Amino acid sequence: MSKNTTLVILLGMLALLSCREDRQDGQLLGSIEQAWQLCEVSLPEAEARAETQEDSVRKASELVRQRFSLLTIRLRDKRGMISSSPDSARQNLSYFEGRKNTTDKERACYYLASAYRDLKDYPRAVNLFQKAADIAEQSKDADTLIWQNALSQLRNLYMLQLNYEEELDVALHSEALAKQSGKNLECYLMDAASAYRHLNDTMKSLLYCDQSYSIIMEEGSQSKHGRILASLLATYSDYQQYDKVDSLLPIVYLLPKELRPQNYELCLAKCHENKNLTDSAIVYYKVAYEKMNNVAGRYEASAGLQRCYMQKGDYRQAALWGQRLQETNDTIVAERAFEQTQRARDEYRYLRDKEAERAIVQRGERIVFFSVIAGLVLLSLVMGMVAFYHYKQKKLTEQLAGKDKLLEHKAMVNKELTRIALMNIATEKAENVIAHFHDVAAGRSKLEEGSWEGLMAAIETLYPDFLETVQERLNGQMRVPLLRTICLLKIGMKPAQIANVMDAKIQTVWNRVKRAEETCGDLLAVSE
Repeated sequence: MSKNTTLVILLGMLALLSCREDRQDGQLLGSIEQAWQLCEVSLPEAEARAETQEDSVRKASELVRQRFSLLTIRLRDKRGMISSSPDSARQNLSYFEGRKNTTDKERACYYLASAYRDLKDYPRAVNLFQKAADIAEQSKDADTLIWQNALSQLRNLYMLQLNYEEELDVALHSEALAKQSGKNLECYLMDAASAYRHLNDTMKSLLYCDQSYSIIMEEGSQSKHGRILASLLATYSDYQQYDKVDSLLPIVYLLPKELRPQNYELCLAKCHENKNLTDSAIVYYKVAYEKMNNVAGRYEASAGLQRCYMQKGDYRQAALWGQRLQETNDTIVAERAFEQTQRARDEYRYLRDKEAERAIVQRGERIVFFSVIAGLVLLSLVMGMVAFYHYKQKKLTEQLAGKDKLLEHKAMVNKELTRIALMNIATEKAENVIAHFHDVAAGRSKLEEGSWEGLMAAIETLYPDFLETVQERLNGQMRVPLLRTICLLKIGMKPAQIANVMDAKIQTVWNRVKRAEETCGDLLAVSE
């Protein structure tokens, strides 16, 4: 057998082996995706399918191993298992960021954000949930459920931070997405109702509650919506919508024990209390107090029991539950103090890391800046040497008494020319920054790290004391979105352009523009 024939046979065997491995990887990837989707339908089946794949995955390609690792993270999250470290999810994201598949990147971002959320590292959690939503919005093959979940988590984090305007904005975005996908619309309608309630907009809160209620009633499978039904019952009771309460009570009563939500007894207790059924309310409040595994739930239950016993005139029991209420409140205060300390630490570390990243980016900018300065200094030295040479030549022939005054005037002229040159450079740089923002508004460019700081510096160059005057007008109480809106108005942008730059809803931008014009209208005239 010739050497050429042997080589051809070996190459053929390698090709067949490669095709076989690719086929095995494809089958494993398909099975992993099926397990991923099963998580929404039957978690035990998804876990069983994942267990059967473990041995095969160990021998598979890196892509298969990383996707299986992401699946195991999802399974733990579905079981409510809090991760002690974000390392595994961080490695997943690091791997998928270098690949073209945006769905993998979206999912990895979401579960790394979930890990930071569980660890109460809220700055990183918000950043990564927003990144997951942005990836999904720009992708044609987005995982819609992950996209909706990312927005829902953002809404919840904004609610915890008492940032109710952002909570409402994200909730409405989630609701619009759910209408497009047809998935879990009733849940996102309740998120919007909750946001409106936090903003004291009773009418819209009830409107969204009614829409969620109608969907559940029309669907006919109320038992799987126990949490929403219980929340609706409590909300309608608080707003004294007793016709809706009476229609919901039988449904909530009949929920199977295994499908009853954690807020089941607490919501029933509130309902009975509002209907002056004090004895029934006391029974449900006590059950809720015993079952609740979170301090906030026990606080509500003990507060309800204190109110009920006060209404019955049993002041001894009222005092007893008042004491428990105080103890629970002390626990909440201690937990919040701990969380605030932890959040402050996490935010400091987050900002520190962002500063380190920004320093790397700005290092190149500083090199260019100092190169320009060095060039100017060198030019000044050359000009000085030329001036000195002419001075020496002229000194030989100059006999008039006023020669010293003439030389002093020449030095002043050179100094003024240098100052004008530096001013022109600063103005040109500021105009380039403003042109960049107009390109962003037109969709020809994207915001970069440090773009907003560059805009502030440009405005300060072109319009000295403008930002300081704005700060004085608002008595120092100015949020970042409003400041950025004012800056964009100052450089001549319209509300629609501002909405494009800030990636915000046009109504939100109109509200900010209105406030800006009310307080700083005379400062916003664009200089030609």
